[in-house]
Formats: sequence, structure tokens, C-alpha cells
Amino acid sequence: MLDTRTRPEVNRGPGPPRWAPAAVLLLWIAALAVILIHVWHKPYSNTLYKVFRAGGARWLAGQNLYPKVDEYIYSPFAAAFFAPFALLPDRIAGILWRLLSLAAYGSAFAAWLKYPRPVAPSRAALAWLLLLPLSLGDLFNGQANPLVISLLMLAILACRRQRWMIAALYVGVATYFKVYPLALGLLLALLHPRALPWRLALALAGIFLLSLLLQHPAYALQQYSNWLHTLRQDPRRTLNYFGTYRDFWLFLRILRVPISLQGWALLQVVSGTALAAYLWLVQRRATPAPKLDFLLLALGTCWMLLFGPATESSTYVILAPPLALAFVRWLAEPGARGSLAAAIACYTLLLASQMLTSWAHQYQNAYTHMVQPAGTMILAAALLSYGWNPNAGSEAELAARPAVD
Repeated sequence: MLDTRTRPEVNRGPGPPRWAPAAVLLLWIAALAVILIHVWHKPYSNTLYKVFRAGGARWLAGQNLYPKVDEYIYSPFAAAFFAPFALLPDRIAGILWRLLSLAAYGSAFAAWLKYPRPVAPSRAALAWLLLLPLSLGDLFNGQANPLVISLLMLAILACRRQRWMIAALYVGVATYFKVYPLALGLLLALLHPRALPWRLALALAGIFLLSLLLQHPAYALQQYSNWLHTLRQDPRRTLNYFGTYRDFWLFLRILRVPISLQGWALLQVVSGTALAAYLWLVQRRATPAPKLDFLLLALGTCWMLLFGPATESSTYVILAPPLALAFVRWLAEPGARGSLAAAIACYTLLLASQMLTSWAHQYQNAYTHMVQPAGTMILAAALLSYGWNPNAGSEAELAARPAVD
């Protein structure tokens, strides 16, 4: 039976011009061209790829992956992943790695712009435009963060489509690159308790066993032991009074709140449990699936940045996709002006921090490092309020339909 009820007209307001999608696409192509030209001419300049290559080369040679603390901090599985790249000339491998990262990053973001229904082209163009400045640094340097957030975004969508094993593998691979993605995997397991937990455990175990098969098992086992030792010995948390990470620890230090490593571990557990309880309660209130998934992605990312084990300036790229998606969602909701203002404030602070990091190295200190966590806390507060409001989100879902601009 057709629904004959009258739906309220959503006031989308003036959107970007019709030529915006083509213009934004050209901007992305130009940015990618600059990156690839730089990699070709200066493959060892301003890049993290050389760290990945070193791990892959050592894996192939059966050498210790962790000769120094805080040099190569990724898992043995990640080293095995980069082993094929180490067989290629550095110029070609560096370009392939960036193309792989961008392909995953772009595909995941494009999939979210179509979930639950495709947004209008000009709205999508705005989202891509917002994404570009916050992503350039990591794509330029060859960081692993764009690949990691892509896998997590795809895992959430895979769960919604009931592709449980695929989702578990996405989370598993992300976890073996950077440990903190396991936090979002556990939140996913909480929201899908029957289908995902055992598959996630199976995926993590399967990836571990695969890495043993890709080298001599005794060597691989020793490297896992070395990896755990390296993570425990990482000095950046307590390198000075403030530490070098840009997270809630830094916020407490600036406020002169005494905190020990044990206290920090307890705070991580308490905050993670609180977020899990919040999402579980939001789910129990029959929140629409797209809104719940958006909250999971955005709040999970905020937690990983504020309470994760190792948040650096470059790590904040993982907030770029959910932040751009928040703009698209909240622009379509007349009642979300407060949330939109928080998103604008967060975006402004993240962009300002990038500019400080890139062009004002001499002015870097604990207080300038606090800019990114401050923006993340503002966004997290808006997300918590938005998620708890049962009336928020319905108009955004309606506006997500294809529309004439």
C-alpha cells in the first residue's frame, strides 16, 4: 500500500552550483598529480613509505623488524604486506602505495555518500571538497591512516549488509596495521552480538596464522614478541611532562591534572565502556540504522583520537571522512544548527592545526598541539547530543534522497 501521508518539505537552502562536482573532481586530480610527481622526483623526501619499505625488506631477509624503539612500530603482518613493495623500485612502489591508499579511501567515502541513499551531486561535491584539505598531508606522506579508516568505514557498511566475515576481515587487517582500530571493532561486535564477535576473533587469529605462513614460523613468532616489546617501550607518552601525543592526556596535562600511566589506562577503559553503553542505549531506542552507523563511525573515531594509544597530528585524518559526512547530514536538517556549528568549529580547528604544523614549526608547543583534541571534543559533544535526540536524523534521512539542486 502506498504511503499517502504528507511528508514535510525539507528546506535544503541554496546549494553549490551545478558545475561544483566537476570542479572538485579536477581539484582532486590536480592534488593527486602533484603528489605523484613529487614521489617520482623525490621518493625519499617527506615520506613515511621508507619506513614501510624497510619493514618489508627486513621481513623478506628474515631480519629483526624492530632494531630500534619508535622506528618501525607496525605488526609483522604489516611488514609481510609491504614485502612485495620492497621488491619494486622505490619510485614505483611509492606511487603504487599512494594509489592503493587513495583508492581505498575514495571508495569507502563514496560508499558512505550513497548510504542509505545517494545524496544530491552538489552535496556530494561539498563533502569531497571538505575532505581534500584534511587528507592531503597523509596522502602526500604515504601514511597508513587513510587505509585504516577506509577499512573501518567499509566494515560498518559490510555489517549493515550482513557480510559478517568481510567486515571482520576489514577490522582485522586495520588492527594489524594500527592497534587502535580494534576499539571500533569491539563496538561493532557489541551492536551485532550474534554475528560478529566470533567472526572477528576468527579473523584476528586467521591473520596471525597467515603471517606465520608467509615466513618461517619461528622467525614470525619472534617478531610478534619483539613488536609487543617495542609497543611497551614506546617513550612518546612520557617523553616530557606533556608527552608528544595529541589526545585527552595532553588536555589533562595542560589543566595540571595529575595522571599516571595506570590512571590513563583506567580512563581509557572507563571512557570506552561509557561509549559502548551509550551506543547500546541508542540502539535500544530503535534509532534508524543509518543514524546509528553514522554515530558509531564518528564517535568511535573521536574516541580513538582522544583515548587511543598513539594519537599524532597525522592520525587526525581518520576524523576527516566522518566530519565531512556530518556536514552533509546536518546541512540537510534545519534543526541541526547547533550540531552544524560544532562541525564548523571542529573543521576550522583541524585545518588551523594543519597550517600550524606545515608552516609554523617554530611555534609548535603543547598548547598548539591541543588545537586538534579541542576540535574533536567539540564535535564529540555535538554527536552525543545529536544521537540522544530521538527527533534528530529523520529529516536528514529524507534529505539524503537524490534531489534537484
